[in-house]
Amino acid sequence: MEFQRRKNRTVTELEEEELLMKRRCISLLATAALVFGMCIADPMAGTAAQLEADEEGFVAGSCSLTVYPEDPDKEEADRFGEDLAEAGVVVDLYQIARAVKTSGNDTYHYELMPGYDLEIPGAEGDQAERDQQFAGSWEALAQQAAGIVLDENSPGIPVTGSGVPAGSRIEGLDAGLYLIVARGSELTEMSDYKMEIRQEDVTGEESVKIATIASSGQHSYAFLPQLVSLPAKPADADGVINTANPGDWLFDMAVNLKPERLSRYGALEIIKTLSEYETMGDIRESATFVFEVTGRMNDEVVYSNVESITFTAAGQESVILDRIPAGAQVTVTEVYSGSSYELTVPGDRTAVIAADSVVSVEFENVYDGRRTNGHGIKNQFVYDEEAGRWNWYSSPAQDAAGNQGEPPAGSRNE
Repeated sequence: MEFQRRKNRTVTELEEEELLMKRRCISLLATAALVFGMCIADPMAGTAAQLEADEEGFVAGSCSLTVYPEDPDKEEADRFGEDLAEAGVVVDLYQIARAVKTSGNDTYHYELMPGYDLEIPGAEGDQAERDQQFAGSWEALAQQAAGIVLDENSPGIPVTGSGVPAGSRIEGLDAGLYLIVARGSELTEMSDYKMEIRQEDVTGEESVKIATIASSGQHSYAFLPQLVSLPAKPADADGVINTANPGDWLFDMAVNLKPERLSRYGALEIIKTLSEYETMGDIRESATFVFEVTGRMNDEVVYSNVESITFTAAGQESVILDRIPAGAQVTVTEVYSGSSYELTVPGDRTAVIAADSVVSVEFENVYDGRRTNGHGIKNQFVYDEEAGRWNWYSSPAQDAAGNQGEPPAGSRNE
């Protein structure tokens, strides 16, 4: 792909002009703003200097970057705090381009690294058009770069010093453009931490974006890959990094990510064993057992449901309840044990829900010798989003007005 660059007509050294012509580069205009979208960059105390070029024309000097999983200065109530810390966020850094000193100006332009066939915005049009194009395209460019870096068939190689815990300083970086990828420290396979999320823009239009995750016991944190350019100028009042901002070039930077927190869920399996079954000659009446399930976190009820299991013979049956918040402590009470059965071990059963897992509790009942011909019916109400109404189902199906019969496969109580 052919890349265009802005030619600097003040260059008098033909050798330098020839060198620049050979590079796949594009200008970082002094008036264009680099907007980080979901992350804000702030200067750290450290090296600050006017730009100089090394022998090869690249911006001279070593840079450093510290990436925090969230803004450490946020209000306590707005922090994810200890739960985010439990997720063990680490940072992988990928160099997308080198920074080439632009002769005659105190700025630089990019030379793309091998393998990054990207169009960096901000090369054409008048100043106002360039500013708008440059600022509005960085998120899209980050997504394009992430598509290259996070290609499972040909993944990118992080720079030396990557893979460190968030909040650690990554040193010895060449000046240039970098992609920040945050993930959980225990997630070493790309298939485990790469995901897609759906987002809506201000117009309501939905798009699918590449994201990466880190998970605690209760939540997952989704991070959009972000671009950062080193060195940079201090951010303005709106958090925008602009090479035309006043102040010296900052070679030491800090970036605060803004993850989206997602709930994690697990499932509960209730296993019921019926060691004996009530019969009256050749007649077998169904025996229904009813369970009340309550999940609590920090003394707050986060899940409540009633489920049943029906037998037509001795044996073992089970039911699985899903989408229970991870970390919830559930209490399962057998509130109805059939009209002629009793628990071998009385009392409730408890368990702690683990994310993306199924935990189980067990009950066993025996026949108490009475013949009562008792049975039960499970009522289930399922919301039909298209019709905008609740439908009533029962098992076994009841012949009653409004009843829809047996519940559809895969439906669950609401």
